[in-house]
Amino acid sequence: MKRQIPLFKVHMPKSVLKPLGKILLSGYISEGEKSHEFEKKFQEYIGNPNVALVNSGTSALSLAYRLAGFGPGDEVISTPMTCLATNEPIMLTGAKIIWADIDKTTGNIDPPSVEKRITPRTKAIVVVHWAGNPVDLKSISKIAKKHNLKVIEDAAHAFGTKYDGKYIGNHSDYVCFSFQAIKHLTTVDGGAVAVKTPEEYRRAILLRWYGNARSSTSDPIKWSGDVMEPGYKMHMNDVNGTIGIEQLKYMPKIVAKYQKNASYLLEHLRGIKEIALPKTTPGGKSSFWLFTIKLPDENYRAEFSKALRERGIGNGIVHTRNDNYSLFKTWRRDDLLGVDDFCSRMLNIPCGWWLTRKDLDYIVAGVKAAVREATLRT
Repeated sequence: MKRQIPLFKVHMPKSVLKPLGKILLSGYISEGEKSHEFEKKFQEYIGNPNVALVNSGTSALSLAYRLAGFGPGDEVISTPMTCLATNEPIMLTGAKIIWADIDKTTGNIDPPSVEKRITPRTKAIVVVHWAGNPVDLKSISKIAKKHNLKVIEDAAHAFGTKYDGKYIGNHSDYVCFSFQAIKHLTTVDGGAVAVKTPEEYRRAILLRWYGNARSSTSDPIKWSGDVMEPGYKMHMNDVNGTIGIEQLKYMPKIVAKYQKNASYLLEHLRGIKEIALPKTTPGGKSSFWLFTIKLPDENYRAEFSKALRERGIGNGIVHTRNDNYSLFKTWRRDDLLGVDDFCSRMLNIPCGWWLTRKDLDYIVAGVKAAVREATLRT
């Protein structure tokens, strides 16, 4: 039987079963004690006391854009090289997306390109830490301060990533996490938005549940507090919170395993001229949610990917450029050369917590064989 090595695999410890069963049979499973406990533990883990949990990474981004005040007439500089979750919520605010180019080596937004796009209407810069490799936040922060702009980090790939010695979640105005099924830390689904100040944290808490501070009133029906502005139904529930509490216990080892496996692949795939290996931003320590390689061209990538799949090695592009979707057609531009290069050549191969040394050796051998086959086929 052919060996099967998945690109993604959900981490779910058996130890979650007992507390999860208890909460499911408790008679109360909405936002409450467990989701609040997870919020506190997550704040402690990343070192920021101003983090509000929500029900998805997309909700975290939507909430951040609301807090940042996006609206009609605003321009928001963003990267097209990301999940749709990054950019669709910008569009829904009525703001205009201005695409910045990316570094063709890392897939991260390119600071000089960002600065070129700034106009008097620019409201904010949205960045994505591709594959867990941190964006050049020093340069982005410098640009933002110079032009009085907000910075929003989409950290869906970057739980456990560090920049300048601190976990992602401590550097910018708003940092959004995803706890979706295949992320390092999963609560089945969920998310969080980290902010800078207690005032914005309190506003985030209000907005995530209809503008009502559920946890600040003794009224068991939760409606005695006043509502000053309309909000959403984005809160996390106690089922997801219970899973999150248990998952956090394993995260140092889980993230370290991704990083260790990535180091092994970097060492053993070095020197293959057809493959460009991932590079980490100076001052950063990637969580390696993805191990992104680059191949000579799109046709070569297709043959290489096929050869890996024939050996049971999962692989894929994961996300593609957003600017090619009809949804964003009015904002297309032809000067995104970094996006053109990266999007047509990149491919992700497994490096996650589930891989054994034998798996890694099999991947290395499979990559080398796929290079030979793709070279012959193209």
